[in-house]
Amino acid sequence: MLYVTLVFIMQARRRIILDYIHMKAHAKINLSLDILGKRSDGYHDMRSVMQTLHLHDDLTIKKIHKQKFKLVCNLNWLPVDSDNLVHKAATILIKNFNIESGIFIELNKKIPVAAGLAGGSSDCAATLLGIRKLFKLPISDAELSSIGKTLGADVPYCMTGGTVLAEGLGDQITKLPHHPQTLVVLAKPPISLSTSTVFKKFKLENVTERPNIEKMIDDIKNQNLHDIAGGFCNVLESVSLKLSPDIEKIKLTMLQNNALNSLMSGSGPTVFGYFQHKSDAVRAINSIKSENPNIREVFLTSIYNV
Repeated sequence: MLYVTLVFIMQARRRIILDYIHMKAHAKINLSLDILGKRSDGYHDMRSVMQTLHLHDDLTIKKIHKQKFKLVCNLNWLPVDSDNLVHKAATILIKNFNIESGIFIELNKKIPVAAGLAGGSSDCAATLLGIRKLFKLPISDAELSSIGKTLGADVPYCMTGGTVLAEGLGDQITKLPHHPQTLVVLAKPPISLSTSTVFKKFKLENVTERPNIEKMIDDIKNQNLHDIAGGFCNVLESVSLKLSPDIEKIKLTMLQNNALNSLMSGSGPTVFGYFQHKSDAVRAINSIKSENPNIREVFLTSIYNV
């Protein structure tokens, strides 16, 4: 009887475990970003070396008895309706696979919003992966990635994570060797930059420096942290630095506090810097906060390899 009871309890626990899933949605940075030109559809072809960080949002996806979908977020000002990528991703899977159970998602945001760190895209990717696993949906990685691509250019990458070369619209992913470990300081100026706005203002003729992406890839293969940092380059700075002067100030502050190098991520405005010593990273954080009291989103994190 005891054996039967224990088996029953274990089976009950399994059922409870399968009723929800916890997902981490990691931030990303662009170590190099180049724009090759504008396409006939109005979008831009790009090449970028991208890397995930330990900083992440948390999503808890639960099955509920009521046949409805509900999304809640710790940021009460963030939309939780169809404007949110998590909402869009869940709605597509519910419709495509006729999911009859209700779904309740709790989103705990830690990654700054509209910051060039792919927070929304990473949340979207985690939702697609989490719902597939929770409901055992018969859909391949490639098919799920195709859905993600319709929701955002960074979503396919966020489903993969790690160190990659992203090409095309950012959806053509080539895995690279793991990035060597280092500390990373992130600082977001008190302004949100729309990716579409930055790309609309971008003009290739205004770019004075373009990244050597092939060398960056070789430096990663050789695990040469100093050379990786030395190759930081983002052509979108030609636009975003004019929209947010704080970007250049933060970069300079990081360099003055022994950062190996510093760069704006994505379309901005978040700036990241590489640090080998925690004391330097902490001093940089304190300097950024004291010199720019309006900047509140400053983080110490590190490289996250998948």
